[in-house]
Amino acid sequence: MSGASRLRLLGQACVLMAVSLSAQADDATVPAACFADEVLLHVRAQFAKYGPRSGESEYFGYIYFKDGRVESAVTSGFTCRGQTDCTVNTAFARARIPKGAKVLGEWHTHPRIGAHELSQDDVNGANANRHIHCYAAFYSSPDGDIYRWSVEATSIPAAMASRTLIGNYRASEAPVVRTGPHAAAP
Repeated sequence: MSGASRLRLLGQACVLMAVSLSAQADDATVPAACFADEVLLHVRAQFAKYGPRSGESEYFGYIYFKDGRVESAVTSGFTCRGQTDCTVNTAFARARIPKGAKVLGEWHTHPRIGAHELSQDDVNGANANRHIHCYAAFYSSPDGDIYRWSVEATSIPAAMASRTLIGNYRASEAPVVRTGPHAAAP
């Protein structure tokens, strides 16, 4: 098992312990929709913030609900060595989840020098938390596309086939294209 795998699995094991410790957080306060709209808005904001910072390393965050707000506990990884050799110790993000918070999912960036596909560590990490009610997984590609994928997936092909595009964190940076009679206006 590679060092990256050990770090990812260690972080996931810690989340499992944190979730069981925070089981006292009343699940009745989590609506059936699992904050779907709030989570998507939050995830897009996290990618808008951390995506541009992901030049040579990944950022990772656990999404949680606490005190009426959806937030993230974030950490950054080490400098990547090539497209597929990026490591993030998710235990550092887990340590930032406040006591009593309800974990809702995870997100991570792929740096501009990184791969467009998920890694087996990405798939295994999200799948390890599939039992957590509302758990969702998101990632951004090097070109800024933001995807959600199924935490039920156990292989890279299955995870990639389950992806749903939810936006692009660089979309706000794109120039406005005008057509029609006002196209020449500055």
